[in-house]
This record gives sequence, structure tokens and C-alpha cells, in this order.
Amino acid sequence: MLHSLLLALVAVVAPWLLPARFEAGAFYHPASNHAPTPAGCQQVTFPTTDGLTLHGWFMPARGRAPGPAPTVLHVHGNTGDISNHRAVCDFLQDAGFHVLLFDYRGFGASDGASGPLRREWLVEDTRAAIDYLLTRPDVDHDRLAVFGYSLGAVLGMAASAERERVRAVVTYAGFATWRGVAADKAGPLGRLLIGRGHDATDSAAALGARPLLIVHGTRDGLVRQYHADLIAAAAAAAGVPVEQLRIDGGTHISLGSDPQVRERVVDFLTRELGVPQAAGE
Repeated sequence: MLHSLLLALVAVVAPWLLPARFEAGAFYHPASNHAPTPAGCQQVTFPTTDGLTLHGWFMPARGRAPGPAPTVLHVHGNTGDISNHRAVCDFLQDAGFHVLLFDYRGFGASDGASGPLRREWLVEDTRAAIDYLLTRPDVDHDRLAVFGYSLGAVLGMAASAERERVRAVVTYAGFATWRGVAADKAGPLGRLLIGRGHDATDSAAALGARPLLIVHGTRDGLVRQYHADLIAAAAAAAGVPVEQLRIDGGTHISLGSDPQVRERVVDFLTRELGVPQAAGE
């Protein structure tokens, strides 16, 4: 009798526990590194709605006039902590943009999670970062963009779809659906073990009139090119102004330092947020 009850309990609980464990192990690889704050950056903390404190670096624009500036929230990928991702976004400081780089719960110096990491929590963390920027007097609240890389592209689009103060979105190497990228890696089993929700195709379609720039490399071995095509198609079908930059020979990692990509991103953000005012103007 007891054996039958245990089997019945496993049958009920396993479908809920296995996807959570699989997602946490497959998608999130945090490091708990308390790296010192680099020169020229401000260490900041801000709360989530569920009572956690997240840690980040606010990176002020260089060579610009005093006063509120256009600002970019960088939502990083699935490994390490902010010290591993600063080089991806610091070029924006020289273009006149403030940048906020933060760690999700369980990453870096941010508070830990209460269980296996879940995408819903990391989307909430990204929303909290947007809300924090809207409290800062040195941020132009009408000129805010989100720039996400890989996992951060998916989370950044999901949060931007819900926060209308975000005026433009840039993504590098994002995946179209959670189940789709899991199936790329683990076949049909990957699709079965991943739940639905916060797919980039849905988030992109929900951006409305806000422009989206999608960057992807044709030799990306982690997130294949077709994901970018699916996201762009979903956005275009919904009437979202979408631009797609396909980098021939680009890999998942090389996008982060590609001069061509950086130039296009600066041009896009300058056009959509306005030209930052230089010091002395």
C-alpha cells in the first residue's frame, strides 16, 4: 500500500520538479564572485518585489555634459557574474550612454535564490533593474533602452514588453523559445522537460511601436541562427519595427567584441534615444 502511494506521489510531483531542475542546470551557471568595483563605476544595490537585494555597477557615460543622460540596461548571459560581462557593454560609455550592469539573484554579490533558479525570477530581477533606473535623477527616464545578450536577450525582451518606459531593445544571440533551444541540445527530451513562458517570439511581438535590433552570428554554435529569424518574423508580423544584423562567420562569443556590431548598436541607440550631449555643448 505504501509503495503504491509513493509511486502515485512521484507521478504527481515529478512533472513539476524535473522541469525546474532541468532548466536550472541547463540554463543558469552563476558564479559567486565579489569582484571589486572597477574605477569609474558605481556599486549599486536595488530591491526586487519579493524582498531580495540585487547588486550591480552603474557605469556613467564618459565625456558628456552634466544632467540626465540616455541610459542602457545591459542584461547579461547565463554564466559567471558582472565582472565577466563588463567588456561587452562598456563601449556604450564612450558613446555618451550611462550603462547599468547587474547580476540576477544567485549570481555574483546579489542575494541568493530560495531554490533552483527559474526564469520567472530572473525576469522579475530584470524588471527590478528597469524600475531602479527610473528612480535615478541622472538617468533620462524618457531615453531608456535594454541590451540583452544570449539568455539576457530573452529576459530583457520579456521585461521590456512589460515596461513601456523602455524605448528600444537590442539583442545579441537570443533564442526564440525555451523549448526550441532545449531541443537543439537534448532532442525531444529537452522539449519535454522545459515548460512554456517568456519566449522571445512572444515578447518581441509585444513591443508594439518600440524598435528592436536583433544581432546574430551565422556560426553561432550555442544558439543557432534560425532563432534570430523566428524572433524577427514574430516581431514583423506584429508590426514591431525590427532590424536584423546577421554577422557572417560570427560566433556566440565574437559578437561581444565585433567593431561592426558595436558601430551598428551605437547608431541604432543614437537614432532611437537621441544624440547624447557632449561636455561643453
